[in-house]
Amino acid sequence: MATIEHITVSEFKKKLNTLKLPPDTHITVTIEEKPGSKKRWDKQKALEAIEKLKGSGNGKLVEALLRDREKDKLL
Repeated sequence: MATIEHITVSEFKKKLNTLKLPPDTHITVTIEEKPGSKKRWDKQKALEAIEKLKGSGNGKLVEALLRDREKDKLL
């Protein structure tokens, strides 16, 4: 079985568009996350949520979330 590793989705799309494959061809795509990428994604989403809360009248909640975020940065 032929494999291609470490290409971007756009590169993969270009390759698929240029291929003429028989109708019975099966393609399996495995997407693996880099270590820590899930944690970075979660952290980014949390920061975005905090930004949305700013100015919404939830000042104490925002302050508490920011304090927790600062504690996480120290770890």
